[in-house]
Amino acid sequence: MDLRKVHFLIIEDSHETVVMVRSVLAAWGAAVMHEASSVERALEMLTTASPDIAILDQKLGVDDGLSLLRFVRHEGANPYLPVIVLSADGRPVKVAEARDAGANEFLLKPFTARGLYDRLQSVILRPRPFVRSTDYFGPDRRRRDDPEYAGPERRGG
Repeated sequence: MDLRKVHFLIIEDSHETVVMVRSVLAAWGAAVMHEASSVERALEMLTTASPDIAILDQKLGVDDGLSLLRFVRHEGANPYLPVIVLSADGRPVKVAEARDAGANEFLLKPFTARGLYDRLQSVILRPRPFVRSTDYFGPDRRRRDDPEYAGPERRGG
């Protein structure tokens, strides 16, 4: 993957995590990296920096990073922005919350360079289509087609 022209926005309140993400991205050739440590700053940077990919902490101090993600998906300037959610809490309920808020990918902290690389490959090389339903807008949450599923929102074939 060539990351030289990819604009990243790192939305994270931990300086140490920001340094790690920036270091890993720079090692892969990324040159354009912006950062925000609060929801307010992130909202500003989403408009002024026009990122191609956002890496978002699920919990930003007292703020909820997923509320920011929901805003991006429903009211933001780029609702299709690929968002990788970072979280120190890997319980299935937290992963599901991120998925249901519209995250493209989820990465548990502390993360590995390989883990970040895999998530980047996913959003860049294998992006999932976006879907809209009565209560969700974001990347298709289903990663595979289930021919046995017969629910009310079955995919068209």
